[in-house]
Amino acid sequence: MVQLLKVSSLVQRNKVVAKRKGTVAAAAAAGAGVIAIAGAPAVLVVGALAGAGYFAYDWFKFRVKNGMRF
Repeated sequence: MVQLLKVSSLVQRNKVVAKRKGTVAAAAAAGAGVIAIAGAPAVLVVGALAGAGYFAYDWFKFRVKNGMRF
């Protein structure tokens, strides 16, 4: 029984980490959108979109690696 509790704890931890990574990715995408709407130079917009894309990729990769559904 003790081992089942550890597995459950690991699953819960992974859910929390995935939620945090998803929130960061969404915030980065929203920030990139705000920068684009504000009329910032194209270099800043591309940089912000690249950062948001990286965070989204990291979130997606984490979920796939841990066998989580979408």
